[in-house]
Amino acid sequence: MALSISNDMVAGVWYIVLVIPWTFLSIAIASDAAPKLSALDAEAHALLESEWWSDYINHVPSRCQWPGIVCNNAGSITNISLPTELQLGNKLGRFNFSCFPNLVHLNLAAHGITGSIPYGLGTLSKLTHLDLSSNDINGTIPSDIWHLRNLVTLNLSRNKLSGSIPMGIGLLNNLVYLSLSWNNLNGSLPLEIGNLNNLQIVDLNTNSLTGEILSALHNLTKLTELNLARNMLSGSIPMEIGLLNNLIYLSLSWNNLNGSIPLEVGNLNNLQILDLSTNSLTGEILSALHNLTKLTELNLSSNEISDMIPQELTQLTQLKNLIISDNKIFGEIPADIGKLSKIIVLDMSRNMLTGEIPASISSCSNLQLLILSNNKITGNIPSHIGNLVSLVLIDLSHNSIRGEIPYQLGSVKYTRMLILSYNELTGTIPSSLVLLKKLDLSYNSLEGEVPVALQNSYPPDSFIGNDNLCGYTYIHSCYSSPQISNNTDNTPMKIFLPLNVLLALLFSVYVFFCWCKGESCKSVSKETRDGDMFSIWNYDGKIAYKDIIEATEGFDIKYCIGAGGCGNVYKAQLPSGRVVALKKLHNLEANEPVIQKIFRNEVKLLTKIRHRNIVKLYGFCLHNRCMFLVLEFMERGSLYCILRNDIEAVELDWTKRVNIVKGIAHSLSYLHHDCRPSIIHRDVTTKNVLLNIESEACLSDFGIARLLNSSSFNRTVLAGTYGYIAPGQLFGCVNVMRKNDLFS
Repeated sequence: MALSISNDMVAGVWYIVLVIPWTFLSIAIASDAAPKLSALDAEAHALLESEWWSDYINHVPSRCQWPGIVCNNAGSITNISLPTELQLGNKLGRFNFSCFPNLVHLNLAAHGITGSIPYGLGTLSKLTHLDLSSNDINGTIPSDIWHLRNLVTLNLSRNKLSGSIPMGIGLLNNLVYLSLSWNNLNGSLPLEIGNLNNLQIVDLNTNSLTGEILSALHNLTKLTELNLARNMLSGSIPMEIGLLNNLIYLSLSWNNLNGSIPLEVGNLNNLQILDLSTNSLTGEILSALHNLTKLTELNLSSNEISDMIPQELTQLTQLKNLIISDNKIFGEIPADIGKLSKIIVLDMSRNMLTGEIPASISSCSNLQLLILSNNKITGNIPSHIGNLVSLVLIDLSHNSIRGEIPYQLGSVKYTRMLILSYNELTGTIPSSLVLLKKLDLSYNSLEGEVPVALQNSYPPDSFIGNDNLCGYTYIHSCYSSPQISNNTDNTPMKIFLPLNVLLALLFSVYVFFCWCKGESCKSVSKETRDGDMFSIWNYDGKIAYKDIIEATEGFDIKYCIGAGGCGNVYKAQLPSGRVVALKKLHNLEANEPVIQKIFRNEVKLLTKIRHRNIVKLYGFCLHNRCMFLVLEFMERGSLYCILRNDIEAVELDWTKRVNIVKGIAHSLSYLHHDCRPSIIHRDVTTKNVLLNIESEACLSDFGIARLLNSSSFNRTVLAGTYGYIAPGQLFGCVNVMRKNDLFS
């Protein structure tokens, strides 16, 4: 009995000691293994639910081989960096971030993501790299992003994010790279940014941030790049910025900063790019800047700096871009500017600089852009500038530069633009200037004949304002005053003078014929002023062209009232007080044969017709480098624009609309039945119906109009305004007929 009890006790002990613990151990092992398996399944399920890789599910069985996915040895996803061809749209919200505990790298830049950033990103506790840049993401930055304490890189740039930068950003202690640029963020910079002492790059440019630049930024001693450009920051530049000794790039441009540049900026010995442009900075250009020996770009343009250019600036021998334009800088250009041998862009325009252009500038062998316009510079143009073989642009306009144009300027291999207008240059024009893309010698005191090669290469406004120049279409002829001594060989005059007279007579006959070719020749009354541009018979090209150029300041954009695919429309008030519209072709389109044909066709037809409901042609210029029409100015613009404006459309009541239809009907009746041969407009749209101040309609744009000749078979190719085809034009080649001008 005792033995039996003893055996049972031994067996029980054995069971307790070995079996039960083993059972619990097995359960524990099983319970430990189960989550690992389910975690992988959860990842797989989340990927399928996201629909990001729907094109690959059936073709590539292993998710670790799907494009943009990297897995660890256990098969768990650690990296998602999608190829750009996978566009996500609104699918970001379908992604269950909580199923990816091992994700370290998430790059979804430029994938067409729309909507807001979903909550759940904060569950990616191991994430170090987050890039959602270059998408269409809107809304605010979600607060759970600040739970990503291991984040090293955060790039949300080039989206449509709004709201302020949350204070929670100060929790990302490991952050090295922060870019929130090109968004709609507002508010001030949070003080907590100063806690991120591992930051190396901060890019917040192109937002609507306000307030002052934080002095707390001086804690970011590892910072190499700081870009706060294109915001609405105010106040002065804090002197503490001089403590950022590792700074390589500093841009505070396009803000509302005031005060002077702090002396401490001179302590930034590693600085390579300094851009403080387009602010309201005053004071001096610091001589302390000469300590910045690694500086390659200095941009102080568009401020209110009032100082001489410090001589020490020429010690910055690594400078490639020096831009100090649009300030109140006075004095002379440093004589040893040539020490800047690596300079590529030198822009000192729109200041009050005096003196001459230093001869040493010829030592700037890498110079590509030389812009010294709108100053008070005197003296001659150094001939050695012609040795600068890399020069692309030379702009010395609006100064008081004297002497002759050095012929060497035309021998610079890469020079494309030479702008010397509004100076006091004398002498003749070198023929070597023929290879330029743009040449402007207007408003000087140049004399002699414009070289023939230049006449064929540049528009008339390149030479206007030089009273002693001759030989150009809109400059008086070189042979118009044949006062030749008895000892002079006058053979050329005997040949060219009669030839010019003959050509002038032929041109007059041609114009007269064009005006009288219709059903009957109608007399046209002259304006009282001799040479008025509005009298075709008394047309004085030189006076008219000069008036137009001066009235529009050389077709300045501020006079532009409309734009199209081939040209612009300008409003100009001439010396007589008359306001006209100028329809000018772009220079590029003016060289296109098809566009030229359309433009010349409009001139041809408008000189034949005269009707109160057809826009009047007052004059034209058909030079191959400068083509424009001088047209009646219609104050209210096109019917198309009026109907698209809610207020103007309501004002245009039914009575006015009926009158508009009647006016266009009258114009079409005139074209179809009163003109011989009939004229078919072929492009009657609301864009080509213009209204004057009294809402009277005029038909315009006769570029693709055609004459309807009853004695021949009239066919043409498909034509019309983009988005509109005249009724009846259903095929590539169509009949020209009156029905083409149906208007609805």
